[in-house]
Amino acid sequence: MMKFQKINPVRLFYRTLLFVFAIVAINACNKETTYPPVSLTQMTSGIAIAHADTSLTLTWDHGIAAWEGDSRQAVVSYAVQVSTDSTFSDASQHAFDFETDSTSLFLGDEEITPLQKYFARVRTVSNTGTGFSEWRGTPGFQLKPIDLFTPIKVWKLSHEAVVLNFGRHGELTKMVVEKEDGTDSREFNVSNDELITMQLDGLTSNTGYVARLFRHDDRSLGELKFITKPTVEEAGYIDLRGSSDPQILQNTLNTVPDGSTIALKRGMAYTITETFKLNRGVTITTEPGFGEQAQIIMSSSFDVDAPSPVELIKFEDVKITGNIGGSYVFNLSAASSINRIEFEACIISDQRGVLRMKDPGVKTISKYVVNNSIVRNIGGYNVLMVDHADASVSDISFTNSTFINIPDVIRYANGVASTLNSMIVTNATFFQAPNDNKYFINMQRTGSVIGSLSISNTLFGYTEGARSFNRFVPGSVSVTNSFAASDAKWGTSATQALPAGIVRSSLSSEQVFAAPDKTNFTNSNLTIIEETLFTVGDPRWRP
Repeated sequence: MMKFQKINPVRLFYRTLLFVFAIVAINACNKETTYPPVSLTQMTSGIAIAHADTSLTLTWDHGIAAWEGDSRQAVVSYAVQVSTDSTFSDASQHAFDFETDSTSLFLGDEEITPLQKYFARVRTVSNTGTGFSEWRGTPGFQLKPIDLFTPIKVWKLSHEAVVLNFGRHGELTKMVVEKEDGTDSREFNVSNDELITMQLDGLTSNTGYVARLFRHDDRSLGELKFITKPTVEEAGYIDLRGSSDPQILQNTLNTVPDGSTIALKRGMAYTITETFKLNRGVTITTEPGFGEQAQIIMSSSFDVDAPSPVELIKFEDVKITGNIGGSYVFNLSAASSINRIEFEACIISDQRGVLRMKDPGVKTISKYVVNNSIVRNIGGYNVLMVDHADASVSDISFTNSTFINIPDVIRYANGVASTLNSMIVTNATFFQAPNDNKYFINMQRTGSVIGSLSISNTLFGYTEGARSFNRFVPGSVSVTNSFAASDAKWGTSATQALPAGIVRSSLSSEQVFAAPDKTNFTNSNLTIIEETLFTVGDPRWRP
């Protein structure tokens, strides 16, 4: 009979352990054991990159070092490499390779080349020589090139001249201006630190040019392309400059082909002595050049009574004045269909209203545009007044413009149920507009609809009382980079307060603008003097 021996568990464990040690010892004889590298310093964060367009700063948290005894006090510094080589294996591609005690590195156009892709890495170093930590790296990054040019203002460009404005940066030395094909190159010394504007005369009309700024080592600090305006003759405009009759414009308008552009003499005044009914599309402009605009003096208004839809009615680079008690630029009564009414680089002042639509008969305007213009001293019929249910405007665009001393900006009469598809306000300055506790958009009739309102880069200055919306609020309101001075008094209710997203500044209009005038509003110099607001408002007022 077979006997089974009882196994002691403790004895079995030690036998197994002895067997494992034996196996390990045999393997140790056959293969050298390796251990991971050890550093007594350590990075405690990755590298953060703070971009500022034309410069950036790399930052990281302080590293740490292990205690090595009272006699070996470890002090941490950092090895930093910046290279165009993502592997950092080609030392010739290194822009920086050094040690520093700082936890940040500034990189501007003096340190690295704009638009070139770079990589950076950092690791800790100890003064006791106990080794480097692991590298911490960045993804690729690059600088935008510095561009000191500011956009050319529309009234600073003619057929033979241009006014260029630019900022200062480092050792700005020269400006080179040449035709786009590389010919007719001219070089100007711009090293004077006070020089920020230059007028260039003697240019060729209707021609592309390129202006470039350079610093002392010929690195570019900006490039600006522009095309000079054509002459009246080159553009094929209807030329009224030879007449001294102030009624020549009124007598000519309905005699030119549809879509014509009529050129007026700079500095001359033209009169509209009656309610004038346009029956075709037309553009009215001042001749190219600098100096005082042609002026159109309204005794009444323009109307439109056209047999077919009108594509475009446009005023460009003209001053339109009238009587705040009774004249309008447009007072539309006849049935009409207009694709676009546009004011470009105009001054519109002292009108009862800019665009009013009244009376029975279907009247539609697809697009209403005010760009690069100043609208000031407007009476109770506003920048737009829709005064009859048969009238409608689909889309409104107010850009790069200033609005001064206006009650309601947009108003629909109490009995008018209408639809506004969209309103876009960009790069605009408002001063005493709206006022008298009137509205930015005043629409209140049951059944009315406002689609969307978008406000960007816009500045609201002083007003003694304004409100946003009367009963009907846009379906969507989008606001970016827009501000209101502390003395811009708006309503407090949900619909009447400043549109959500407009930031209330702690600064008054006197602190924001060069010389605001709260009595004679149009006498105001609205040049922005507060540096934090240099990116908002009508560009004409920005430094």
